[in-house]
Amino acid sequence: MLLRNRWQFLLATIFLAFLSFSYWSIQQAYSRVSPVADPDYYAAGQSYYLAERAWRAAAEAGWSAWLAREGEYWRLRLEDGGGAAVSGGAVIIKALRPGGAAAADWHLALEEIAPGIYQAAAASLPTASAELLLSVSRGEARLERRFQAVSDAWAEIRL
Repeated sequence: MLLRNRWQFLLATIFLAFLSFSYWSIQQAYSRVSPVADPDYYAAGQSYYLAERAWRAAAEAGWSAWLAREGEYWRLRLEDGGGAAVSGGAVIIKALRPGGAAAADWHLALEEIAPGIYQAAAASLPTASAELLLSVSRGEARLERRFQAVSDAWAEIRL
């Protein structure tokens, strides 16, 4: 008889421990925000999806870009997979910080001067050698390339 009461007591103790832990877990869930949870989780996923879709659209179009710094001008030539000029795009070059994030203090917007040819007056680089991000977009298609640039003039390079 004593053995039977001991098992009932043990089962009751396990059940009460389970209820206590469940109550504590629910209270913690409602009173705190987990550092693991991202409040902008959906927005980050949506942003990634849109960037991936734009990248795929540019890849399917087969865009190729050639960039040169000639004297006082930055010049970009943009072609599709068939070699035809890509016109009507928005072209921006931004300096990147050492961590890879875009620096807000240096950017250059290139304007289209001929079909598929974009140009802007040369702005001095933030340093003698800088990592830059070229961003070309037209509609949903987007082409982004990172590259290292020096402050001197340089011949056309394919990005």
